[in-house]
Amino acid sequence: MPGRLLVEEERCTGCTSCVLACSFAKEGFFSFSRSRIRILRDQEFADFRPRVCVQCAEAHCISACPVGALSRDGATGAIVLDERACIGCRKCVEACPYGGVAFDEEREKPLICDLCGGEPACVEVCRFPEAIRYQEVGG
Repeated sequence: MPGRLLVEEERCTGCTSCVLACSFAKEGFFSFSRSRIRILRDQEFADFRPRVCVQCAEAHCISACPVGALSRDGATGAIVLDERACIGCRKCVEACPYGGVAFDEEREKPLICDLCGGEPACVEVCRFPEAIRYQEVGG
């Protein structure tokens, strides 16, 4: 069933477990730069704000892609990237009003959450404080 991630910024402790779990699930190794999640950090005020694709209904990233490299997965509802079609233009990054699309400078491709096939790794490691949760939507 299609789903999305719910982010409650005020619950985030800034531990970065979600960032590392994401990169390991998607890349097979731990990497802050290869994660689909970023955490905006203000250490002075202990203010941490996770940024991840929230699978918004408008999907500005999909409509901004000039080559049709982004689409929705019918089963999960997640936005998926066809890396072969992607030209690395960053239009999807610029189009996202939520800061949910990162960019991999090395591969010159966007990093967009695909919900790990409906079982997001980030949610698994965020049991406490539950700053990121998975919610099934529609039917």
